Amino acid sequence: MDDSTKELLISIFLVLHLLGIAVLLAGFFSNLKELTKGIKVSAGVLHGSYLMLFTGLAMAGLAVDPSKLNAFVISLKLIALVFIFLLAFRYRKKNLTPVWVVPSIVGLTTLNIVLAVFGQVAGA
Repeated sequence: MDDSTKELLISIFLVLHLLGIAVLLAGFFSNLKELTKGIKVSAGVLHGSYLMLFTGLAMAGLAVDPSKLNAFVISLKLIALVFIFLLAFRYRKKNLTPVWVVPSIVGLTTLNIVLAVFGQVAGA
């Protein structure tokens, strides 16, 4: 596979990754008024989490120059995404979740965004 094809695929996966972030945050903000009672984890949060997980892994695997990837940042992002997915999977069918669950998902999603912005590829 040539570099231009890889770059196109990475761009497509990046758009899907950003859509996953949007779905996760929309699931939080749509139920924000119920924060003190414990927000129900919607199916969209689960779908957004595994969309982010799979597209993130695909983008890292398709890197045009893998030597420029920051393995530490990618590892932290992977750990955060796995925790997001596990929390969403564990509490997806509960009507009332513990109060800390959804804010934790949002916090880990925000951490993932911060790592993506400030943990750019080495030498960029």
